[in-house]
Amino acid sequence: MNTQTLIKIIGTVFLYLFIQLFVVRNLVFFDLAFCFVYISVILFLPNNISISALLLIAFLIGLLVDMFYNTAGIHASACLFIAFLRSYILKILFPTRGLETELVISVDGMGMERFIRYVIIMTFIHHSFLFFVEAGSFHFFLNTSLKIVGSVLFTSLVIFLFHIYFKSLQNS
Repeated sequence: MNTQTLIKIIGTVFLYLFIQLFVVRNLVFFDLAFCFVYISVILFLPNNISISALLLIAFLIGLLVDMFYNTAGIHASACLFIAFLRSYILKILFPTRGLETELVISVDGMGMERFIRYVIIMTFIHHSFLFFVEAGSFHFFLNTSLKIVGSVLFTSLVIFLFHIYFKSLQNS
């Protein structure tokens, strides 16, 4: 990983954290759909990043969000969980690629259908973990499931729109 890629990753982390903490934080629909756009950082990190670096970045991002949301590690644990599962999900979505180092995680690199599927699967895993840990039990299963479905749709749509918007800025 060269210096230019590292600076780009750090800039992306700060941009998405700023958007999450100061813009999207208060965007809630009917107390059921929450937007957690900060997981985009974990989803779109280069595929050739080491697992230890990926887990460290995920932990730090989740910890920063936990500090602002006052949630005592729930976001950090959910981020670690999706960072750990990311390579397995990519291997399931791209079984014929063998070594996944050449895979570019974007609409152009994955294709529209697989990109949307990847974002929805990872967002579903993150939100399921986050909301069930937050609930503390399966006692509120229906309410938690509604939160998960609404938040997955909302977050996936926002992540997709941000990705397309930032790609159009890079191309112009």
